[in-house]
Amino acid sequence: MTSERRVVWLDPSFGASGDMLLGVLIGLGARLSAVVDGLKPLGIDGWSLSASTVSRCSLNATSVEVTGDRSGEHPHRSWSSIDRLLASAPLPEPVIQGARSTFRVLAEVEASIHQVDADAVHFHEVGAVDAIVDIVGVWLALGDLGVDRVVCGPIGLGHGTVDAAHGRLPLPAPATAELLRGLPLRGLDVAGETVTPTGAALLATITDDFGPLPTGTLVATARGAGGCDPVTHPNVLSAHVIREPATGPGTGGLTVSESLLIQTNLDDTTGEIIAHTIDRCLELGADDAWAQPIVMKKGRPGVELNVLTRADLVETLGDTILAETATLGLRVSTLRKLAQPRRFETVEISGHTIRIKIGPAGAKPEFDDLAAAARALSIPLTEVSKRALQLHHAVVEDDG
Repeated sequence: MTSERRVVWLDPSFGASGDMLLGVLIGLGARLSAVVDGLKPLGIDGWSLSASTVSRCSLNATSVEVTGDRSGEHPHRSWSSIDRLLASAPLPEPVIQGARSTFRVLAEVEASIHQVDADAVHFHEVGAVDAIVDIVGVWLALGDLGVDRVVCGPIGLGHGTVDAAHGRLPLPAPATAELLRGLPLRGLDVAGETVTPTGAALLATITDDFGPLPTGTLVATARGAGGCDPVTHPNVLSAHVIREPATGPGTGGLTVSESLLIQTNLDDTTGEIIAHTIDRCLELGADDAWAQPIVMKKGRPGVELNVLTRADLVETLGDTILAETATLGLRVSTLRKLAQPRRFETVEISGHTIRIKIGPAGAKPEFDDLAAAARALSIPLTEVSKRALQLHHAVVEDDG
């Protein structure tokens, strides 16, 4: 039996920014209230988010605006503090990991350009609030739309210069150019910045595939508006929701995709270091990571470390494995991955949020959430798990 899935195809022919991406997703049907409610638990004060319909070169488009206190002196937020904020946020796991990956690539690029450690990268408070709202908002909107896959067309780049905190820079700005490395581009005869670093980071991290409009049934179409309305081009990012067959014959309800597998054999690394390396890879966005015992040459016992990831994280994860284990080499191979559909919901137990991963075969509470609640409430973990599942089943029965 062939099922169907919802695909968003992005057309950034005239550029992209964080607010344009958030605007187009709201235009496609993501609820503004879901985005705002999802952002509130982050505990960031002094902002509001609104959406309106505007005209760009006579085309209707959805414009979003983050408003707040823009005057006076503001402290800076480091990337590491933003990452900790997101890691502990009571949000669906895909939103947490997605937003962390977007901020991480932003910080890593800035650190590389300015030759500092990523932990030393700071965002000005106003810019940080805007970026948090845009980035977390985009991931929340994708979840609210129920998107199974994001495909993106060529990205339009203008030319000229832009005034930044470090002086006048060529376009595309250095950070934007680094973030777009390896992605399909389209040159525009437009003087000005068409792609912002936030827009580039989001495109690099929310997109599953780059290519033309997928084959399928058109469900919805929308445009997200940029901040100005030039006469040279429509300052919009277009998007379409396509309903396409999820799989080919014989794969049932599985989603078919390609992943990369990083492997290395270790015979002089302690179990503690291997466990730490696995944790680091998962924190950095790996889809999965594990180790298994092997017998190496001359009968030496060893461990094979495996890290499953998408293509854009291979370099980061490879560098991490090399640094943590001191191995002399890595193997990278392409795999065809078949994945069951899954989603996350949450329940509350005595003020503690428990995420529930739901798949075709059932539901399972997230272990980290169970462990944290069990410690705080001084009750057995199995009891917390039982209560979480009871609450989840009660919600399902009410909905039914």
